[in-house]
Amino acid sequence: VFNSTELKDIEFINSWYYNKMEFIRFSSSVGKFVGFTEFGVKNAEYLNNNPSFLSQNRAAKETYCQHNIGIWYSNILSKSVPPTVRLYSTTPVSGHHPAMLVCRVYDFYPKQI
Repeated sequence: VFNSTELKDIEFINSWYYNKMEFIRFSSSVGKFVGFTEFGVKNAEYLNNNPSFLSQNRAAKETYCQHNIGIWYSNILSKSVPPTVRLYSTTPVSGHHPAMLVCRVYDFYPKQI
């Protein structure tokens, strides 16, 4: 998860699923594994007591994310979709003005206009 190329703005998340249900997750902001089911809690305890695997996941933010963030960030920023614009005149309900111009913009990326 990231919103800039700065390491402090990046969160590494390693989620494990079984039958489409997340049962365990490592988050770099928490720094350890957290279980969401009985099975996940048992595995989280086991993995949190495994120093080499835990340190590998803690280092992944720098080794995996920081290494690839430039590629991902430039790919996302280079993508755009032109907006669909609808412009029309209408009579406001209040009746204080004879007409009102309405501009609606849909289906575009990035979200800034």
